[in-house]
Amino acid sequence: MKVCACQNVTLDDIVEAMQTVGNDAEAIRKYTDAGRGCSECLQTPCDDVDLPFPDALLNAQALLEQRQNR
Repeated sequence: MKVCACQNVTLDDIVEAMQTVGNDAEAIRKYTDAGRGCSECLQTPCDDVDLPFPDALLNAQALLEQRQNR
């Protein structure tokens, strides 16, 4: 799922970032470069992405929790 079209960030990239830098949104942005183009994905739904950054953070956290519970 595409999270940031300008920087080609995917949900998998967000999951990887969370595993590396934790849950801090700013640290994840720096790690992935999400929102460094037009920044539309950071707060508003962007027609060019499947999942805006804030929703991607929630989904990535849920995926990581599911993996831990297996």
